Amino acid sequence: MLNDNFESISNKKLNKLIKETRETITELEDELEKRNLEKRHAEIDHLKEHMEEVEHNFSTFMTFLKTVLKEKK
Repeated sequence: MLNDNFESISNKKLNKLIKETRETITELEDELEKRNLEKRHAEIDHLKEHMEEVEHNFSTFMTFLKTVLKEKK
């Protein structure tokens, strides 16, 4: 309906189109929210793995830091 002459459309039809458009927008917003929620759940599901990686990296950093401090003495 893009670029159609809206003046030729009845008020009833315009109201129907507006209603359908609002419903479509609501459906799209719901779908987007669902996807965002699924993404957050996936991240939470992988949180343990992320934390293990952080712990490993921290442990590696601490080992490096101890080595540097020993060599500095």
